[in-house]
Amino acid sequence: MKNLWNDQEARKLTNDLDLRVYTSRLIGADTAMVLHGGGNTSLKSTATNRFGETQNIIWVKASGFDLATMGAEGYTALEIEKVIRLAELKTLSDDDMVKDLKVARLDPNAAGASIEAIVHALIPFKFVDHSHANAVLTVSNSPDGLNLLKNIYGDDVLFLPYVKPGFDLALQFKEAIDNGQFEGINTVILEHHGVFTFSDDAKISYDNMVEAVGKAETFLLEQLGEPCFENLPVVDPISVARYRKAASILAGQALISKPAVSISAEKTKRITELLRNGTLTPEHVLHNKPFPALLHGQNPESEMLAFDAEYQAYFERADNSELQMLKTHPHWAVFESGQSRSFGINLKRATISADVAKATLQALQYADEIGGWQGLTEQDLRDIEYWTLEQAKLKSQKAGPELTGKIAIVSGAAAGIGLACAKRLFEQGAVVVGLDINPDIQSEMNQAGFEGKVVNLTDESAISRVLAEVVEQYGGIDILVSNAGIFRTGKNIEDLDDDNWDSTLAVNLSSHRLLLKQAIPYLRYGIDPAVVFMGSRNVPAPGAGAAAYSVSKAGLTQLMRVAALELVKDGITVNAIHPDAVFDTKLWTRGALEKSAQRYGITVDEYKKRNLLGAEITSRDVALAVSAFVDGTLSKSTGIQLSVDGGNDRVI
Repeated sequence: MKNLWNDQEARKLTNDLDLRVYTSRLIGADTAMVLHGGGNTSLKSTATNRFGETQNIIWVKASGFDLATMGAEGYTALEIEKVIRLAELKTLSDDDMVKDLKVARLDPNAAGASIEAIVHALIPFKFVDHSHANAVLTVSNSPDGLNLLKNIYGDDVLFLPYVKPGFDLALQFKEAIDNGQFEGINTVILEHHGVFTFSDDAKISYDNMVEAVGKAETFLLEQLGEPCFENLPVVDPISVARYRKAASILAGQALISKPAVSISAEKTKRITELLRNGTLTPEHVLHNKPFPALLHGQNPESEMLAFDAEYQAYFERADNSELQMLKTHPHWAVFESGQSRSFGINLKRATISADVAKATLQALQYADEIGGWQGLTEQDLRDIEYWTLEQAKLKSQKAGPELTGKIAIVSGAAAGIGLACAKRLFEQGAVVVGLDINPDIQSEMNQAGFEGKVVNLTDESAISRVLAEVVEQYGGIDILVSNAGIFRTGKNIEDLDDDNWDSTLAVNLSSHRLLLKQAIPYLRYGIDPAVVFMGSRNVPAPGAGAAAYSVSKAGLTQLMRVAALELVKDGITVNAIHPDAVFDTKLWTRGALEKSAQRYGITVDEYKKRNLLGAEITSRDVALAVSAFVDGTLSKSTGIQLSVDGGNDRVI
């Protein structure tokens, strides 16, 4: 466990709230302490109200913020006396606790405070830190966890048995404080839950956390060594796509599936039994359900239905008619061969689930050596999973745009129409992977879920490899926008050389066949799968001097029509768009536009609008047409040719 405190950085901070933010980020940056929004911190301070009066307040991490990235905006200021007084009550419903914490806010528009706000207020120290440290929980969840913890920490730490977070935990802390159990200690370890440290000094509280977590890590390493993840072969990509589709059907929406980590098949046999004995920490049930799907790599559809049945049985054992069952798809799965994958409604959720899966499998490797694992009971887990306060967090998350959870491939995406299509699909929530021979694609598409790959689209083996990589990384392919194309200097047929002809057909026609051929096995298991080919106005209205280009685009259109007929049985729609006069691409420089406009004796602006509508056609306009074919707008259309040209009398 590395202490990340930096004296030089800390000296730059001018007030306690800045220090609070700084040490919170140190905790949040260490995935051994918290994962993706877990944990919370607080600061007791004062504020001057509108009447010049000094108030005692507490800054508490607001619900929904992430310690690793948040600033001062992630804290909500509360009147501390109002918060502490709540702990004098014998009972307090979740709804009433939330209401009373809202009343205690200095700013009525501030975000809701953490459900642990009362606990933080009760602890009689200025700085309070709370983490869900993996190592501490690994020891705590072992069969003899409490005795092991006492051997590691001695009498310097207060150990408290598990109670439900929120008001119940606040009452437990109040009783311990009133009984003098906080005298002489700076750390509390909560069974199956996590660690609290505290001090009137920000650095000391953080140091206490590092020390507490470090002792548990040292114990595990000295006794059992480093847990080992295996570098196993990836799961067959077609199987990945099938499992992802089966999970998506259970979810009622498209899911992203990320690879997590792998352990040996031998360990997997033992660990899969432990996976039914509780999560690493209570909040992990929200990320990854109480248990993963166990997959055999043989029949994805029936194996996913088996998980569905198991989860429904778990829910029904609650015997509570007031609960509404959550969607029954798994959030992660373990293959009996040792690999694991996550399933999430978007890339962020899939990534979180994969990270939690990794932490879980690391802990369970230790548990396998220690001799067992017992986290929270099934009932405790269900209480958290279906807890009103936690469900409110999930319900507050806005539904994503229409293509959320979808995975799209766009070829020829380094610039122009292809890049515009990629951006539009990404705006609509899809994970988008762009393919292009131009290395610029890696700088144009370089963020999570918007990724560019350099590939020669005339090389079938290269196409095969890159599509398999996409499926391994994200789970499948739902959308294919086949856009790659070139236009060589126009020549009449008599003067057209073979290289010009051959290279144009290779890129504009044959490469599309290769890409479609390699994509079909994945599209077959896509969610509402759709293919869009980029044709040209030259198909219905060719021009002299463009034989190679016109023929290649006409052939591509015919390929689209045949594909529409062949793939309809798999539910794959296939359509084409014929754009014309799209001038906001690298092909059309200012000089080229001026030269073309002079030929007609008009201005550049007039040349751009030389269509029946008198409208300028942009790459974005073409991208909007593409999205209509893949986002459900034109879901009942296949084999269609759609012109995006502002109206062309020759085409009409």
